[in-house]
Amino acid sequence: MKVRKIASTLPMMMAVAALQPLGAQSTSGHQWTVNRPDGLGPISLTESLTLPAGEFQLSVKYVSDRFKGLGLGSDSLTLNEALAFFTVAPTEMVSRGAEVNLMVGLTRHLTLSATGTFVQKKMNMVVADPGNPNLYWIGQTESMGPEDVKVSALYNVFDQGGVRVHFQGGVSIPLGLIDFDDATLDPLNPGSGVSEVQLPYQQQLGSGTFDALPGVTATVQNEVASLGFQAKAVIRFTENNRGWTLGDVYTGTLWGAYKASDWASASVGARYTSWGNVEGFDEILLTSTDLAYDSPAYNGLQSGSRIEIPLGLNFFLSEGRFQGHRFGIEFLVPVDQSLNYTQFRRDWNVVFGWQKAVSF
Repeated sequence: MKVRKIASTLPMMMAVAALQPLGAQSTSGHQWTVNRPDGLGPISLTESLTLPAGEFQLSVKYVSDRFKGLGLGSDSLTLNEALAFFTVAPTEMVSRGAEVNLMVGLTRHLTLSATGTFVQKKMNMVVADPGNPNLYWIGQTESMGPEDVKVSALYNVFDQGGVRVHFQGGVSIPLGLIDFDDATLDPLNPGSGVSEVQLPYQQQLGSGTFDALPGVTATVQNEVASLGFQAKAVIRFTENNRGWTLGDVYTGTLWGAYKASDWASASVGARYTSWGNVEGFDEILLTSTDLAYDSPAYNGLQSGSRIEIPLGLNFFLSEGRFQGHRFGIEFLVPVDQSLNYTQFRRDWNVVFGWQKAVSF
């Protein structure tokens, strides 16, 4: 209980800590500039700032996301507890991918953005031997390919001194596969057989639906630091051609970055994410009697929420051969997870990447 209370107060603690350097001096005489290491949001964020007219920015990132062990509520479940209710117990999933984002400033207020990701998702699992309750088999499934493409329009509604605010609206275009399958251990005979099964929702590459992507970002900067807040959502309106719809996702991120030098800054913040249940059911799972689907990974009841602390380093080169290039790394550590049904617990997430803006 004490851990949950501490975790729930961390976002406020981060906000106070981040506001202190900004409160040390007024922003009234400062004009926002991107030509410093904290001129953009941390590397895990996209679309943290609009661009001037006639400028485009390219970002390339590597994202690694690890889930380990199952949980229910705020508690972790042991392998034996999971296998007491399921034939197959997923133990770990690692998602690794390359994300490319291109932003183009059309006017001083309007910026267009497009993001695409190529990802590999591996899931490890344990299968109980039907003939020997003390014997377990280890299997793995994998999916790989492009995910859905996201396109958005960002509109700057306030830009005065060191304060900037923009709204955005976009759509997710369903290009990722939603019927990816792979060979895995046959639960009826795991010692000698494999079976081809459709992979669970979390291991699929897309949503199969056109989803709305609203958001708002506000940032403040002075001579020594910057502070920002970004809220985004993924809202789904229809079901895909397989008969199901992923749950809506809501994310709020608060960050503060301190400019340690002209080329380096450190950032810290808090991120809250909530997600809903999968609605509907894939018809292939309705007609199948394969025990491979007897796994919490196939459960449509997957809603929950999570609080994470992002820690980042950001670098900006203002001169020399690589003038204008940015590099960043951010590590996200979960401090509180509330899972409404049995599902994976996030272990950690890391993002590092490169960014460069060019006028045309």
